[in-house]
Amino acid sequence: MELKSGWQLKGIYNEACAAEGYCPYYFGRGRADGCRYFMVFRIQEGRVNNIDLSGITLLYMGDIPHPSFQELLEMGSEGGIYISDNATPEQREILDVLAVKTIGGMLMKKVFGIKYVKVDIEEDGKTAHFKMPFGEMKQALTTGPAGGPVRLENQSLPFLSDVKACHSFFWNFADYGRHFDYKDRCGTWADFAFTG
Repeated sequence: MELKSGWQLKGIYNEACAAEGYCPYYFGRGRADGCRYFMVFRIQEGRVNNIDLSGITLLYMGDIPHPSFQELLEMGSEGGIYISDNATPEQREILDVLAVKTIGGMLMKKVFGIKYVKVDIEEDGKTAHFKMPFGEMKQALTTGPAGGPVRLENQSLPFLSDVKACHSFFWNFADYGRHFDYKDRCGTWADFAFTG
């Protein structure tokens, strides 16, 4: 399957990682022992090869074994990709390529596999809870003294905009011989846009 030029996707991005403070990779800095992450891309609108992908959710459970940000960009992370099972056979044909070559696959250079799974999402604009057979994550927007969300400007991931800080109450993942279980970690809630 070849991805034809002219496609674009937009949606909402939620992420939690192993960092207790805000993730240093957003500032182009490294982390001594690498990191692990739970990334969610909820596609709200967009077509690839003239196939509508709105309503599809992609989750990336990854391990970053490299201590520097530059090594992450060059060598990437490794892990599994999970896609909501509401995808039709026609959509899956595109997603099997798209998920590895772009979106979170831009950072995940070694993919253990792609699985289509039931994804449960509860979100009220301030908190979000994601659950699938191999992992779960719950987070809430961090608010400032005036009550609005705390935002991160000029961060290092160009596909994100309106980046807001979150408190991730917990997140866990167990598959492909990896077992992650974290509580009270940083998180991110943003808009994403990809074109190709």
